[in-house]
Amino acid sequence: MKNLTDKDRALLASSHKAIANDKNVQEAIKSYADTHGLVLPNDVVFGYIIDGVHVYVDDHVVLRIGLPPVSNYPVRETEHTDKYLRARKSSAA
Repeated sequence: MKNLTDKDRALLASSHKAIANDKNVQEAIKSYADTHGLVLPNDVVFGYIIDGVHVYVDDHVVLRIGLPPVSNYPVRETEHTDKYLRARKSSAA
């Protein structure tokens, strides 16, 4: 992520690790991705927001996941989802 201080980077790394190890959040993401034909690259970054989690690819939020008690892990796409996560079909000319 651009323009982050060292403190911000440390906080993001800590939250990324916590989210990556959260079975409920990961199951919500996996289930949504499988259902909607999305492929998450290995370099996604997870970050907390006030009531949920953002999934970033190349500094762009590609998915938003709501967390309890406000919501029960609904996953929402963003304007960047198609560009970064939608599986591309190769077209032969």
